[in-house]
Amino acid sequence: MRAIVVCALAVATLALGLLVLPWDWSVVPTAEPDVFASPVQPWQWTVAGIGLLLLSAASGAAGHPLLPLAGVAVPALAYWCWRSAAAEVIGANLWPVGAIMLAPLLAVVVLVGGGAGRMLTRRRASA
Repeated sequence: MRAIVVCALAVATLALGLLVLPWDWSVVPTAEPDVFASPVQPWQWTVAGIGLLLLSAASGAAGHPLLPLAGVAVPALAYWCWRSAAAEVIGANLWPVGAIMLAPLLAVVVLVGGGAGRMLTRRRASA
């Protein structure tokens, strides 16, 4: 049963990334010469982060609070690495460094979300 939940969460996490974030993360030129910008807007990162938190809360409510690590954090990190590695950048593409910095933050977010979902489920059950 938990394997099905993890697979469903992974699919939902990848769908969230595909729906909210642009496909190409390569830098884009701006109106100023030699100035480039990220194609991913801050609102897109915010929506993706809130979506990951909600998915992890739902998985915590559905089962073990550690399910979000396997079902949400790992697919989100894999998607981030894939799209970052494929992006064309100016200079070195340091996506491995970004992944090392993102992994702990992502783990904390999904564990807090999963724990909150599990706690809400237990409170409703005891009331």
